[in-house]
Amino acid sequence: MSIRAKLLLVFIVLGLVPMLLLSYGCYRSGARAVEQLLRADVTQRAAHLSADLTTILADREADLTQLARDPNLRAYLREQQTPKAMSPAGQAALLQSARPALAVPATLAAFAHNYPGGYASLVLVGAGRRPLARVRAALGTGSELRIETGDALPARVELDERVWAASAQGLVRGPVTHEAFGAAVRYVVPVFADDGAQRLLLGAIVADLKLDTLFNQFETKLAKQVNAEPPAQVEPQRIVVVLDHAGLLAHHTNRALYYQPAANVMPGFANVARAMTTGGWGAEFFTANDGQRWLAAYQPVAGLDLSIAVAGNVTAAAAGLQLFGTAGLALTMLTALLVCFVMTIVVERTARRINRVAAAAAEIAAGNLEQRINVQSTDETRLLVDSFNLMSDRLREHIARETESKQFQSFLRLSAMLTHDLKNSITGLSMLVNNMERHLDRAEFRADAISSLRAATDKLRALVARLNEPARTLSGEYRHAIRQTDLVPVIRRVFATLAEPVAAIHQLDMQLPEQLSAPVDAERFERVIENLVINALEALGARSGRLTIAAGLLDEEHVFISVRDTGAGMTEEFIRTRLFRPFATTKEKGIGLGLYTCREIIAAHGGRLEVESELSVGTCFRVVLPSTPVTRTEQLSAARSQQPTNAKAVPRA
Repeated sequence: MSIRAKLLLVFIVLGLVPMLLLSYGCYRSGARAVEQLLRADVTQRAAHLSADLTTILADREADLTQLARDPNLRAYLREQQTPKAMSPAGQAALLQSARPALAVPATLAAFAHNYPGGYASLVLVGAGRRPLARVRAALGTGSELRIETGDALPARVELDERVWAASAQGLVRGPVTHEAFGAAVRYVVPVFADDGAQRLLLGAIVADLKLDTLFNQFETKLAKQVNAEPPAQVEPQRIVVVLDHAGLLAHHTNRALYYQPAANVMPGFANVARAMTTGGWGAEFFTANDGQRWLAAYQPVAGLDLSIAVAGNVTAAAAGLQLFGTAGLALTMLTALLVCFVMTIVVERTARRINRVAAAAAEIAAGNLEQRINVQSTDETRLLVDSFNLMSDRLREHIARETESKQFQSFLRLSAMLTHDLKNSITGLSMLVNNMERHLDRAEFRADAISSLRAATDKLRALVARLNEPARTLSGEYRHAIRQTDLVPVIRRVFATLAEPVAAIHQLDMQLPEQLSAPVDAERFERVIENLVINALEALGARSGRLTIAAGLLDEEHVFISVRDTGAGMTEEFIRTRLFRPFATTKEKGIGLGLYTCREIIAAHGGRLEVESELSVGTCFRVVLPSTPVTRTEQLSAARSQQPTNAKAVPRA
């Protein structure tokens, strides 16, 4: 995954998603807060409307009771009583007091005028249930009243029997009815003649109270409270619903729904209507016919078989919050896109700088060290570029110093190798000189000595030639003139030159076949045998020991030459870690290049150098060479496989 994709993924997971969740959480929290506020509001308004309706009904009932005590009404009803039941003195008194009762219709009209549009009718009924006077609202008018007496009245008025059941009966409230003018409730107020202790029922006042007028007043009051126009002019944010016990709409803000079953005309309101008709209390959500969501708080009206509900429009109340939430989400997305765009630009520029650094690093890896990067930046890539430039500068300096160091080390190596070969030649000459002091008088010795001096001179001349050609000497090419050579004469010559002079001190044993042929460079091979013999003699030291040189066929394809001594031996750790390392030696004098050079020469011939050693027992070096010429690939494979063998006991000769 690229760094751009990773940064984008990190931004989405750690930036955009939390922002969207936070915005949505704020929106939901705001919506719940709005619903809670609306629930509290409609619940409070429903309680107030129910309490106000109960209070108004109580006031109207008190006013009707007071009207029934009006002296003019009582006198008028006495005037309408049958005089036969009264004494002559009572009849005279009744006639004396009947004259003021002529103003009874005006009294009823004055009472109705105090409540404009509040009563559909006020009827004064005599003891025989015969209407005596009626005041009713004229159809199609707001407050105009019509007064009716005499023949304009109906013959009888249906009254609640409870009024006539007992003389002490008070005001009687009838059930809620649905009239042409709206919902109404009928009150029957008995009128008594107050003759001392005797209470005589003279008649009654029948009042049809228009509930719809009260509900409309509540609607207007509610509309003012929510800062809206009356319901007929604009769509309301609050509605008032009144249901009777049968589930019919006794009142609704929409007058077209009057007297219809609420469950039919408002399907979403069915659950609320069911709870209202059973006298329940509470608040519940419902969905209106237009799909908007409302919250209705409902409770029964005390004293009436009605339940009132105030509903608030949740959708409208949350419209501003929804707009704010949508705007917040849009702003979040816009901000996220802007941030992504800016991040893309920044990452693209940074990626280009990093790619330049990567390309320069690839050039350096390819060997082009002259690499520098120039950037105009102040961020972390500037530090990266400066570090890269510093690294490339120091790398060039290090390579230059390394080249000089390698050249110096090569010179030291050449010097050490030549010194080692020179030391071996001097060692042979030293032994020859020592023998000349003792055997110079022998003619055959002098002939051998001259031959040995000539050979030593040739070796020294070869050393000088190698010193004059350092590049060839240091190239690692140890194969000069490889050809099939009989190894036995070379071994005997080295043995005679180096070992026989110390025959008086050490036991010498040479186990050689008559002929042993292998493709070698005779000069280089002789140097290997010289070095192994000298190392064996140095390991024996001054104390008497045994030196054994053996050669022969190892198998059909290889020959071997072994040099064994009974010297001090070597540890397994030394053989494994230091024996064939340049400049590693256990001798007090020496530079530690002998065995390293021997192994390289043998590897160049496609052979191997093996060693077996044990402390206080001795050491055996064995050279294994192919008996037939080898290819360059076989030589390199032999060089890579050169590893010291594990030290083990050497059998005594």
